[in-house]
Amino acid sequence: MIYRVLSKERMYQAEELWDYCFEKKTEPFFQYYFEQYCGKDNMVIGGFDKVGEEEKLRTMLHVNPYMLHLRGQEMLVPYLVGIATAPEARGQHLLRPLLETAFEVLRSQGFPFVTLMPISAGIYLPYEFAYCYYRHEYKMPLAKLQIPAIGDDLSVERLDLVSLLQSLKEEDAEMQSCNPLADVYASVTAAWNGVPQRTAFQWRKLLSVVTQENVLCAVVYRAGKAVGYMLYSLTDGTFNVQELLAQDAAAKNRLLQYAAGHRSEAQEFCWLAEPWDKTYLGFADQALTGRLQPFMMARCLDARLALAKLPVAESMSSGSVVMLLTDKMIERNNHLLQLRTSPGKLEAVSTLEQEEVTMDMGAFTQLYFGAFSATELWEAGRINCSDVRKLQLLDELFPKCRTYNNEYF
Repeated sequence: MIYRVLSKERMYQAEELWDYCFEKKTEPFFQYYFEQYCGKDNMVIGGFDKVGEEEKLRTMLHVNPYMLHLRGQEMLVPYLVGIATAPEARGQHLLRPLLETAFEVLRSQGFPFVTLMPISAGIYLPYEFAYCYYRHEYKMPLAKLQIPAIGDDLSVERLDLVSLLQSLKEEDAEMQSCNPLADVYASVTAAWNGVPQRTAFQWRKLLSVVTQENVLCAVVYRAGKAVGYMLYSLTDGTFNVQELLAQDAAAKNRLLQYAAGHRSEAQEFCWLAEPWDKTYLGFADQALTGRLQPFMMARCLDARLALAKLPVAESMSSGSVVMLLTDKMIERNNHLLQLRTSPGKLEAVSTLEQEEVTMDMGAFTQLYFGAFSATELWEAGRINCSDVRKLQLLDELFPKCRTYNNEYF
């Protein structure tokens, strides 16, 4: 098997494999993805097997570029999508060498992490991916969506996404001025962690897809200013919220009232809210309060580089901890390090001292992304620690965050 980046001449094989495993060629997303995006703005890595004189694509993954606001800094973190193996090559354990190839390429390009949205976590857990993003899932009869009364200073209007897309310009400044969604997204997510930064390019990409998939949009206004929006669809009797962001609880509740008004168009309501959402506190029926659901995974490719990029608070305590980081796939990503902290500073130096804390790449990634604190990971058995006092230093160095991501490709 030969693994390499696909050339434009080989992209038709990626289209055929995608058509077999995911969306069909006739579907709007497929047409946008391969006509306007794939091979131009991303990279595809594949495994080829020679059959006679022809090379056949047997397995592939797509590397889509994203800039995340991760721990107060902008960091390029590729998003792996379209991971697939042709049916005639399944059972041959091709995923590991495919991932190893991708990790080597991306690590050499200076990427500390990658993300993906798994169909099944069990596929990726052996390769030390770990869940770093969660959502609060609501599924209920739409008639049961009871939202408390709010003030009359909020109004809701539908926004024509096709017209919005047509109005977007290449320059960010022009794009922001005519896109009320961009201001809401930026303001609401400003204090959150791991959030993809939606540039003009990312907004055009998102809107290009949702307009073809008949996604609708409602915007809530206060004194003429957009303070929230909801992307939603009405399909097969279900009101499905694709994205709902609001600057305060009143704006969120006004959008949910708008959704509840669609009982003649839908019977069911589905919404993946932020994991810290507390809308359920007002529900009279506890059976409708929803559940926490894993959403996206991530993996560290270069722990030393990630630590070098880690911002440290000026209030950071002075101290040290010897940490053993293990990686089953990337040999150069195994480290025994002494982390020395002081206000605003972190030194990570190789050492031969006895480790005080041990974790694999999955746990390290969850710690870095702020999904869990070091103490929580230790309590869950994800971290080994010979001196629990050292966990306090790691909790301070890697504070738990509100981590959010809502990108699907």
